Amino acid sequence: MKVIELSSKDFDLVREADTVERGTMGNYAYVKTAWNYFFNSEGSFLCVYDDEKMVGIAHLAVMADGAGWFEALRVLPEYQNQGAGKALYEKALELCENKYHCTSLSMYTGRRNIRSSHLAEKYGLVNVYDHKEYTLKINIPGNRGSFHYADWQKATSLAMPLAEQYGNFISVNRTWYGINEANIRMLADQGFFREDEDGNFVCTGTRFQHGSKLFVLMLGGDYKKGLDYAVNLAYSRNIPEVTCTFRAVNEKLEQELIKYGFTYIGELITRERVF
Repeated sequence: MKVIELSSKDFDLVREADTVERGTMGNYAYVKTAWNYFFNSEGSFLCVYDDEKMVGIAHLAVMADGAGWFEALRVLPEYQNQGAGKALYEKALELCENKYHCTSLSMYTGRRNIRSSHLAEKYGLVNVYDHKEYTLKINIPGNRGSFHYADWQKATSLAMPLAEQYGNFISVNRTWYGINEANIRMLADQGFFREDEDGNFVCTGTRFQHGSKLFVLMLGGDYKKGLDYAVNLAYSRNIPEVTCTFRAVNEKLEQELIKYGFTYIGELITRERVF
């Protein structure tokens, strides 16, 4: 099978990529809506072909800290177990090493998705991290409080002391970012970090699919005030739910989410290969 790396000029192939994703995932498809994001950020969109037919897709994102993130791996059911997924992994690893010089490659999957997890392990993604996800349906506005944007220097000073509590990772759109200065600066520059005059802060936003969910990545100080702000932000933007995905080691955050009324969705794992 042949793998090609698309460019922003290949917009005519978005329909084919969307067909592959919907053939694999049904209505849970987002590549079409994230297409512009993929081609305006560091990384590569990959397609695998059997002769002239596109049978699989994947995206390799390169984070601000140089880590690689492998996502949206889809192979049409009738072409699974025929080498398409392997070909996409091998191309991603080649790009990590020779083009982007990534420090690591990571991916996520559901805890029960044994096939996906085994494929990742085959290519050396052996470090495993456990995560939990909670969500809250938005019906009424929260209290906005006095939160305002925090610049990257302030965001770094707020976030870095909590790195160990958060298991050194935070997540948006099920994409995991290491808690370090490069990633915090990128998120702050995109407006994710807000603080108030009492030293409370919340890191909240979306990577893509901006109208479907608002994500809470991190909270500091008074968690309720930060969650109130996120709920108010979602309500003001007509976003129907707020979601928080976090390392399972963060018991304090889990208890605060439950107390606020969030509902448990499930468990995920990430696998990582360090180069």
